[in-house]
Amino acid sequence: MERNKDEVVEVLNRIVELELAGAVRYTQYSMMVFGHARIPIVSWMREKAAEALLHATEAGDEVTAIGAAVSLTIGELVSAHTQSVDDMMKDMVGHERKGIDLYRRLLKLNEGRNISLEEYARQKIRNEEMHVSEIEKMLRRKGDA
Repeated sequence: MERNKDEVVEVLNRIVELELAGAVRYTQYSMMVFGHARIPIVSWMREKAAEALLHATEAGDEVTAIGAAVSLTIGELVSAHTQSVDDMMKDMVGHERKGIDLYRRLLKLNEGRNISLEEYARQKIRNEEMHVSEIEKMLRRKGDA
């Protein structure tokens, strides 16, 4: 781990930043939902916000376990205020895919070097891929294949 410690810490801190931004993003969007499906969508978004905060905490714990400092920065936040639920969902897909990319990079850095971080990354990749799949299903319309 020593020879790539700085790079591992950098990726973990980017994950912290992205997941914190995700918690804010999902929370912001949950306040912008209106219409007859508001209650289940808001509930789902707030659940995802809490999960993103947990993921940020877990990544931060990995940083401190390595003996490094956790980033105090938050990633890119939502800037639009008049989006439809579909637009919000499309934005979330992009956000989740950024997470997948970071977790894949973490996996690659740790394969064969650190089983704990390797398994952590694999678990998070699976989790984020399921989020993308879930959102993509929500974007489908009746009759879509």
